[in-house]
Amino acid sequence: MDIVVVGQHVEIPSELNQHVRERSATLVRFAADLRRIDVEFDHIAARRLDEECECVVLVHVKGRLVKAHGSGPDLQRAFDRALSKAEDQLRRLHERRIDKPASRRDGGAGLHPS
Repeated sequence: MDIVVVGQHVEIPSELNQHVRERSATLVRFAADLRRIDVEFDHIAARRLDEECECVVLVHVKGRLVKAHGSGPDLQRAFDRALSKAEDQLRRLHERRIDKPASRRDGGAGLHPS
């Protein structure tokens, strides 16, 4: 699994880079077929000072792309908000994959009532 951290119009401190890599690695628990995580930071000119940094997290799972966006007063808080949203989306995807009845997948008795 690759984790790519990029900053546009902003420099990424090494502490934040390490934090991103550690927290992003926990997403594997929701999808074993996770291939790549892209984290992109940007500094935007916002009217509100509490949302001047934004973060976009792209999680590449086999056959899917999960995208989450977060903003905040600093880069770390923006990342934490985006990662929280990505975790929620991956959790729902995981539940859909796991909870699907085998009878429907295999075309068994659950598909056609007798």
